[in-house]
Amino acid sequence: MFSIIAIPIPRSQLFYSFYSLYSLIVIRKNGSMVYVLITLATFLTAIISGLFSMAGGLILIGVMALFLSVPATMVLHGVAQTFSNGSRVWIYRHHIKWSVLLPYAIGAALVLTTFILISYVPSTGLIFLMIGTFPFIALKIPQSINLDMQRKPVAFICGVIVTSAQMLAGVAGAILDVFYIKSNLTRQEILGTKAVTQTLGHIIKLGYYAAFVRSSDLTIWVVTAVVVAALLGNYFASTLVMRMTDYQFKAAGKYLICVFGLMFLGKGLYELWG
Repeated sequence: MFSIIAIPIPRSQLFYSFYSLYSLIVIRKNGSMVYVLITLATFLTAIISGLFSMAGGLILIGVMALFLSVPATMVLHGVAQTFSNGSRVWIYRHHIKWSVLLPYAIGAALVLTTFILISYVPSTGLIFLMIGTFPFIALKIPQSINLDMQRKPVAFICGVIVTSAQMLAGVAGAILDVFYIKSNLTRQEILGTKAVTQTLGHIIKLGYYAAFVRSSDLTIWVVTAVVVAALLGNYFASTLVMRMTDYQFKAAGKYLICVFGLMFLGKGLYELWG
C-alpha cells in the first residue's frame, strides 16, 4: 500500500489533473504502478488499433511519454506496436496488398539512413506537439489530392513521410490513414497492409532508439508484459471487427484521434512553453 501526500498542484497543471496527481503524488514514487498502468494502456489501445487500425498507437505513446524518457518511450512503444501490428499481419495475411510494400520500404530505408547520420533524439515537448498536430494535418489534406496507397509513387512518398513522423514523434498513424482511407481497399485489406507498413516502421524506430536507452530505463518484465497485452488486445479486437461495416471502420477512428490530439497538443505546448 502507499500513502497519499498532499502536494500543491500548480495552476498551470490543473488541466492535466490526472497526470499531475498520479505523477506528483503516486506514480513517480512507485515504479511498479507506472508499468502496470502502461501494460493496461497497451491492452486497451491494442483493442482500439485492432478495431479501427488507428488511434491506439497515438494514445499509447502519449501515456508512455508522461512517465518515461524519450528513448525508453520510443523503445517500449516500438516493442508494443511491433507485436501489436505484427499480430494483425498474421490475422489478415490473406488480405495484404504486397505490391505497395517495396516502394514503401525504399522510402523508409532512406529516412533511417538519414537519422543514423544525424543521430537526433527529439524532446518530450516536441513529441507531444507533433502527435497532437498530426490528426488535424491529416484532416486538412484536400480531398482532390489522390493519395491512393496502391499507386507506387504514392507508396514511396508515404514511406518517406510516415517513417520520418515515426522517428520524430513515435507514431504516424494519423498521417498513414490518409493514404489508406482514400483507397478502395476493404477494411480487412487496410488492416493487413497497414499492419505490415506499421510493423516495419516500428522495427526501424525500435532499432534506432535502442542505442540511446540506458539499462536502468526499462525492466524485462514490463517489456514482456506489454508484448502479451498487445497480443491479447489484438486477438480480442479481431473477434469484434467483423461486426463493423467499412463505413463505420473508416469514419469512427478520426473522432478518436482528434479528441486525443487536442489533449496531447495542449501537453506539448505546456512542455515547451509552460
